[in-house]
Amino acid sequence: MQHSRGKSALVFCSTRKGAQEAAQCLSQTAGSLGYSNPFMKSMQQYEHLREASLTCSDKQLQSCIVHGVGFHNGGLCLKDRSLVEGLFLKGDLQILCTTNTLAHGINLPAHTVVIKSTQFFNKEKGSYVEYERSMVLQMCGRAGRPPFDDTGTVVIMTRRETVHLYENLLSGCEMVESQLLPCAVEHLNAEIVQLTVSDITLAIEWLKCSYLYIRIKKNPEHYGIKRGIPRDLLEKQMRDICVEKIHELGEYGLIWTDGDGFSLKPLEPGRLMTKFYLKFDTMKLIVKASACCSLEDLLHIICRSAEISWIQLRRNEKKTLNDINSDKEGRLRFHVVSENGKKKKRIQTREDKIFVLVNDCLTGDPLMHDLSLNQETNSICSNGCRIAKCMKEYFIYKRSYRSAINSMLLAKCLDQKLWESSLFLLKQLPGIGIVTAKALKTAGVDSFESLATADARKLESATGRNYPFGNQIKESLSSLPPKIDIQIEDAGNKQGKSTITVTLSRQSQAVRSSKQNYVDMIVGSEEDNMILFH
Repeated sequence: MQHSRGKSALVFCSTRKGAQEAAQCLSQTAGSLGYSNPFMKSMQQYEHLREASLTCSDKQLQSCIVHGVGFHNGGLCLKDRSLVEGLFLKGDLQILCTTNTLAHGINLPAHTVVIKSTQFFNKEKGSYVEYERSMVLQMCGRAGRPPFDDTGTVVIMTRRETVHLYENLLSGCEMVESQLLPCAVEHLNAEIVQLTVSDITLAIEWLKCSYLYIRIKKNPEHYGIKRGIPRDLLEKQMRDICVEKIHELGEYGLIWTDGDGFSLKPLEPGRLMTKFYLKFDTMKLIVKASACCSLEDLLHIICRSAEISWIQLRRNEKKTLNDINSDKEGRLRFHVVSENGKKKKRIQTREDKIFVLVNDCLTGDPLMHDLSLNQETNSICSNGCRIAKCMKEYFIYKRSYRSAINSMLLAKCLDQKLWESSLFLLKQLPGIGIVTAKALKTAGVDSFESLATADARKLESATGRNYPFGNQIKESLSSLPPKIDIQIEDAGNKQGKSTITVTLSRQSQAVRSSKQNYVDMIVGSEEDNMILFH
């Protein structure tokens, strides 16, 4: 009432339950004021809210909405969340209590933002910790709605002992701590690959020249080091960190080191980790993988990768994920299975969740339409494609035929969000979504070949689209790479070795385009699982 003055306000709470309780408390207070409810401007607004509340499936939300207050969290169904977002954007719902995830997701600006607490419960540490600076700034950034407002107000509610942190944030003079230590192994590997660090002495000097060393001397407790530690012990600690990281890189074959670690040289796996910007834990999974990985095996590696470890399994998602994995229609290529090989009835881990999401997406016609889960799926596919490309190059380096071929296929599928055997391959062309792809499939057009020979007017009739849509999608075929014919012939034995001649012929001329097309040609022996030529 003091700061929003009849304009919209977002209240950020640290938990779902906290957001719900805050909304209930505010709505009860507003309801007790009757016609003086500060969150209700007109009878028309009240009628809109009353009608909207009747469509709510959540009873608590229903009782809050009629007083001009709502809550938004992952526990609500998609329909209720969409309803609340719409009411808030229109201005019918003046107060919205929500969790911090909304700060990163949907664009719902407000005149006033209240951060009800600056702490959240960290499951890994088992205690309450302060929000990251970036998270607080994200929440603050929701205040002010151009072009509706020329000002915005942020109220930060925190404990007395942490007030100085937010005063410093306001004046822009808070101290920035180094984030190098958790990812030192990746950065050290990159330095070795670039040949800027070639021995243990240079590695120690590199670490001592970093901002981390400056901050450890100023604030050692932040990095788990006792204050007042002598300089020689601090330098020994730096040396121990370097030796430990170098030993780990050498153990997994990412770098070469002599017995004492004095000389350091990059190896191909280390170059690939830097080239594809992968985390060390992900590279370890790739290095430990079998030479005969199936598509399913490779998909499991991606699901366990560190790049998408931020994705969590939420309680309210389990039923939907269980239903998709049960797959009564036989849509999915792979399923989450238990030790006896049968489909799991219950999704129990985040790796299971990621596996179900990516399999649902690659059908080309996913059942999952939840906004937050779609965002997670997009991240899985983009990160997964990068990891699969790294796996492809790693297995080519190892000359592992099956794993390399499957990695190449998986990278392409994740890039296009379609299995190569999908019924909706035409979605790869611009202007064709799932509705159009289904209509074309019904008309017997489900491949590039059948599209090329189809009549443009019949395509328009089948899809219910107007002229010149048929011509446009037929012309879009020219953006595809040129067709290549492959001829293989046995050239007989030469000097006791069997010789094969492979001839590549361009069948169609590529259209002049800024986009470059390239292919990998691999010749391998399936019997020996060996790449003979790349």
